[in-house]
Amino acid sequence: MGFIAEDVPALVATRERKGLSAMDIVAVLTKVVQERQKTLNDLLREVKDLKRELRLRAMVAAADSPQ
Repeated sequence: MGFIAEDVPALVATRERKGLSAMDIVAVLTKVVQERQKTLNDLLREVKDLKRELRLRAMVAAADSPQ
């Protein structure tokens, strides 16, 4: 179970493509996780802003409706 040196991007394979560089794999995966976390944080912020906007619109609609 694992990676096959011939099938991975050159970025993480050895020059001869006979093996893998574990530290390069860790570095690439770390960067991917960081980017995903940033995307997640951006989306969570957007959801929070949209919820706030919906609440405000609901309050305005309730205030504008006849009693």
